[in-house]
Amino acid sequence: MQLHFDSFRGFNYVDATVHLWIFKRSTTDRKFNTAYVQTDDDVNTLLKNVAIHEVNRTTEFAPYSYLAQTNENSCLATPVLATNFSLLKVQVDRPEPECAVESVEELKGAQGYVVKFTHNGHTIYAVKRSTASWKTSYPNKFINMVFSNGELSAAENNSFSIEKNFDFYCSADTLLISAKRAFESLMQYKEAYTQAFQALQANAEFSNLFSDLAPLAEYIGTNSTQLRRMATIEQKSLYSNPGFMVSLQDVNALRGWGVNFDQANGKIIVCRATAPTILQVLLDHRLMSEVTSNIYDVPDAIQI
Repeated sequence: MQLHFDSFRGFNYVDATVHLWIFKRSTTDRKFNTAYVQTDDDVNTLLKNVAIHEVNRTTEFAPYSYLAQTNENSCLATPVLATNFSLLKVQVDRPEPECAVESVEELKGAQGYVVKFTHNGHTIYAVKRSTASWKTSYPNKFINMVFSNGELSAAENNSFSIEKNFDFYCSADTLLISAKRAFESLMQYKEAYTQAFQALQANAEFSNLFSDLAPLAEYIGTNSTQLRRMATIEQKSLYSNPGFMVSLQDVNALRGWGVNFDQANGKIIVCRATAPTILQVLLDHRLMSEVTSNIYDVPDAIQI
């Protein structure tokens, strides 16, 4: 991933050719419908400047995980094959003249757009989720354009707008994610979270931890953050480690965490008050500092 991050940072955006594609969600297996939008030199220069600004600000990366977050100078890296992006890439790698939009009506309702920067046989794909209606407000955040004669041109009015940032990029076989929520929405990750939690509930080894799984399922509901946590719990599967339940009961009693147990059957009793603590324990995100002996709940943990 370091190689592809360095390639993304060192790419020659100034001399690259630019192709803009819009995409909409498809109910078919291909997931996306795309169309090419011709742009003039002024728009191309503006898009290059956006990319250059964003690249200069992105100085580090960390591996993507369901709970990982970015800061103002970082991105998250994940293989393309772990996402739906390969399906979108196939669509925007078609010959542009055969896929060009012919009217402004085709631009409406676009889920997002891809800008392809190509130089010396190498392409960086920059992807942005569009607003619901390609709004014309917030002029300081957007590049304003007008669609005329089959081409987008820069405009001083608010006829049409593209935001001055991108949500994620593709460099070779690696995605570099600047805006995690937008990326997960475009790549339909909530469906994966939901499916992971459904699979977890059907897992006897997991469900047997609890006297009744229903209160936990009710607590999780359809909340995206909670579903991310459950998907991470499924990935880690710490509950399957030998002695996990015995260790949990011992530490719970020692630290006074308040988790309740059915002692006769050795199972966790879930209620709304203790559900957050139970999730932190299953995630292994309740940690103690060796320096201060303070105990913390953390949003994510990278093992050293």
